[in-house]
Amino acid sequence: MTMDVQKAKRVRIIKFIIGGILVGFATYRFVNITNVSPIWSTYPGLAVLIIGIVNILQGILSKNDSKMTRTIETGIGIIGIVVGIFVKAFISDTSSSFSWLISLFLIIQSVGFIATGITQSNKSKAVRIPKIIIGAGIMTSLIGTFFELHNLPITEITILLSINILIIGIGIITSAIKHKIVQNSSS
Repeated sequence: MTMDVQKAKRVRIIKFIIGGILVGFATYRFVNITNVSPIWSTYPGLAVLIIGIVNILQGILSKNDSKMTRTIETGIGIIGIVVGIFVKAFISDTSSSFSWLISLFLIIQSVGFIATGITQSNKSKAVRIPKIIIGAGIMTSLIGTFFELHNLPITEITILLSINILIIGIGIITSAIKHKIVQNSSS
């Protein structure tokens, strides 16, 4: 029994660390949105890769979520990794193919936010409703901008990816807090 408690504490600590890093990374990016140093010019490809890895981990490790929710998370994660690797390996950050691929991923991620918000019936509405609203907002603004400009500026792509990373980080932290609250109430 104590092994399960120790394992649960380690998982919670890992969730706090990963969530904190993601929230910190997104916040730092929001504060330095106009920074054009080399690391930030490669940010979108790295961000998509990070989002993909975290989504796969969420899909695999979220045993409390439904099979549909876990499948959505894992599928988006796989797409994110493929897009991230492809963008980093084959496309320069200034090409229109870059904007198109990242935009397509962001649309898929937004649909994923909406779908997981709907399918996570075991989570509170305070977690689900903002996820649905943010997913719909990102998708609407992205599609509207993309159809109008046919090519998104790197700053807008970076902002949208930072919002996605922030939401994922907050989700991971809230799942760790929720786990602690449930654990304390059952003791």
